[in-house]
Amino acid sequence: MENFFNNERILRALWKWKIHIIIVSLIAIILSVIFSSKIFIKPKFKSTGKLYPVNMQVYSEESESEQLLENIRSNDIRFRLIDAFQLDKVYKIDRNDPLYQTYILYEYDKNISFKKTEFETVEIKVLDENPQRASDMVDSLILYYNQHLQYQHSIKYLEVAEIAKHDLQIKKNEIDSIKAHLVKLSLDHKLLDYPSQVEAATVGLMDAAARKGNTKPAEEMLENLGEKGIEFHLLEHQLTHLQMVADSLKNQYDWGMSHGTKKITYGIVVESPFPADKKSYPVRWLIVFLSTLAAFSASVVTVLMIDYFRGRSTAK
Repeated sequence: MENFFNNERILRALWKWKIHIIIVSLIAIILSVIFSSKIFIKPKFKSTGKLYPVNMQVYSEESESEQLLENIRSNDIRFRLIDAFQLDKVYKIDRNDPLYQTYILYEYDKNISFKKTEFETVEIKVLDENPQRASDMVDSLILYYNQHLQYQHSIKYLEVAEIAKHDLQIKKNEIDSIKAHLVKLSLDHKLLDYPSQVEAATVGLMDAAARKGNTKPAEEMLENLGEKGIEFHLLEHQLTHLQMVADSLKNQYDWGMSHGTKKITYGIVVESPFPADKKSYPVRWLIVFLSTLAAFSASVVTVLMIDYFRGRSTAK
């Protein structure tokens, strides 16, 4: 086989078969031009947008950009975009096909991609036969991403508000019960302010005793205070504590409702999409070049093999 790699023989064979090689290369050029035309390959237009994450809460080692990627790639957003633009019709996939989801997601991933850039933004790229639709799809992905994050955060904050509301109602019921009990004690035993009344009754008793006057009213008041006053005083302290807890729960409820209902964005549009005026796929010159190169290489190898084996047969 050493003779096969003889440079002189190779050059001689190439010169001998040059016409054939040229014809094969020309045919490859013609065919690749035809088969790369829009008759066989529908041209696609590219639309891109760039999104910078904001108002995100980092829960793990993932960066904000990585969280953005995780959310914008979610199936909720995928199928929402598929339904909104009827991509099953665009990609010609039957919804009744048992493998519909597999096929539609394959086409989705083939035409829609996301990439984190070196500046922590996320690039959204859409390829489509309709340049306006490609641009609209990028816009919609940005909108759906913000709404998706808004919904997730709203659920979390409104859940906090709902729990606080439930606990607040329990505390209000306890407060109402204690207030009712205090009113009853106040009416039945003339209790208004335990420390002040104890002080007043004690002073009154001492003054009456000093003047050798009637000490019975002061003694009755002290007896009454001793019987129900401590309970009244403890209930007052409990009421104060419950009101503080209720105020804290009310603040927590207001905070949850405020965060759960406010509308904010979770991505700043760094680069807005627009309808492309020039197709991005297919790259015809690359197809023609690679096809011609492949045909040329194959023809060269073929003629060299033919020439080599013919030479061996003649030598025998």
